[in-house]
Amino acid sequence: MVLKLRKISSKKGAIELSMSTIVILVLAMSMLVVGLILVQKIFFVAGSAIGEIDKGVRTSLSETFSKSDVKLAIHPSARTIEIKQRTQGQGFAFAVRNLDVGDANFEYEIEVDPSFDIQDKCEIKKAQADDWLLISRGSFTLGPGKVMENPKLVLFNIPDNAPPCTIPYLVNVEYGQGTRNGDHYTSDTLYLTVLPR
Repeated sequence: MVLKLRKISSKKGAIELSMSTIVILVLAMSMLVVGLILVQKIFFVAGSAIGEIDKGVRTSLSETFSKSDVKLAIHPSARTIEIKQRTQGQGFAFAVRNLDVGDANFEYEIEVDPSFDIQDKCEIKKAQADDWLLISRGSFTLGPGKVMENPKLVLFNIPDNAPPCTIPYLVNVEYGQGTRNGDHYTSDTLYLTVLPR
């Protein structure tokens, strides 16, 4: 009779062990799923296009200017954005700092990088991709050592027939009228990836 009790109790222990193992596995899988969702959201925010300039965008641009020699800051700081076909009003923001000793007028222009063979790599003309920009040029004045108070928001209207492709856009800032007119001040590249709808 003592022998039978040991068999029952040993089976109960085996069942408890398997139940606790199942609970641990369920908890581990739940934590894995939550972790993957969190990581995905972090990476999506890092490369996502923006539709407005909010406190987060201003903070990101200010952090870039914490380095003393930076003239141009772009958000997202990874300088890559992804926008789906048939999307309007998404893009990036940029701000400029005047490192000169006096007031300066600046002009900016955004265009597909002229050194990129867009016709061969994306099968569209440069002018077509340039036309996706709502506003591609402008001007502003900055005092010595000052940063733009209102960053510029650059928005795209991506048409239905836009090819899925990565296109480099050049943000070029030059001195404007009355300040070394037309001389290069700074530039940087942002990569737009058009995603299929």
